[in-house]
Amino acid sequence: MQLSSNLRPWALMAALAVASVPAFAQDTLSRIASSGELRLGHREKSLPFSYKDTASGKVQGYTVDICLQIFEEIKKELKRPDLRVNYLLVDGKNRISDVKDNVVDLECGGTANTAARQKEIAFSHHIFVASSAFLVRKNSNIKTLDDLQGKKIAVQGKTTNENLLRANERTFTRKFNYVLVESTLDAVNALAKGEADAAFADDAGIWIPLTRLGKSMNDYQFLEKRLSVEPYSIGLRKGDPKFKELVDRVTRRMIQNGEMTALYKKWFSSDQGTLPISMFMKEALRRPSDIGVEQIAF
Repeated sequence: MQLSSNLRPWALMAALAVASVPAFAQDTLSRIASSGELRLGHREKSLPFSYKDTASGKVQGYTVDICLQIFEEIKKELKRPDLRVNYLLVDGKNRISDVKDNVVDLECGGTANTAARQKEIAFSHHIFVASSAFLVRKNSNIKTLDDLQGKKIAVQGKTTNENLLRANERTFTRKFNYVLVESTLDAVNALAKGEADAAFADDAGIWIPLTRLGKSMNDYQFLEKRLSVEPYSIGLRKGDPKFKELVDRVTRRMIQNGEMTALYKKWFSSDQGTLPISMFMKEALRRPSDIGVEQIAF
């Protein structure tokens, strides 16, 4: 597979260069056929969903593997085995707008499929269901959210998780001190270095950085209290039913034939164990759905 360079600014310039023509006059499959590439939006350090391996430079992850299955289906649909993938970096601030503005064709990260976001972009079937969780040191004596009063919490900025914390403060008259970081990996590292008293992120996103701590991972634990349940999906542009049907065809097939479960075991296992499949994830694997939900907060 031939890979194009990872230069997001060039893709943005290309999108702006055609601003004089009607927006998205060309459907996604036609654009891919004419350009010869699928533009896959990935995250830098959203482990284990979407990240760039620092050693090999390879873009990989649970969501990336699913998107590559979609890419294979596109090649069959277009009868174009010569198609290539152009990996483009997106982040928490631009990932939705990059889909809307025709910078990327698929947003392959760890993005919650919410009713609010469905007003801006379309989504695949749910590929994962996460719950937001607090990770703390076992010897910290932090057992409840009230114990976090005035404590430093590392959380990725500009995310639904940051919004959840701020909403919890308002609702329960609590006060947290925020350590805003760029990724879940950075949140776990901040906790491990003593720069924060807790890391707050989706439980699955915390899992891989936690296992990388080796035997010392046993020094940490999740608080029982969770603040939300969120389904994750792959983002694509609205108003393109042909491309949406292809994406749904692939994700539905992967859910029904067990490929999605196999990928889960691949990406959420380590020498220290496997992150159990939650009841919410089991339901997503039983009944494929692309519904954008209001954040299910507790």
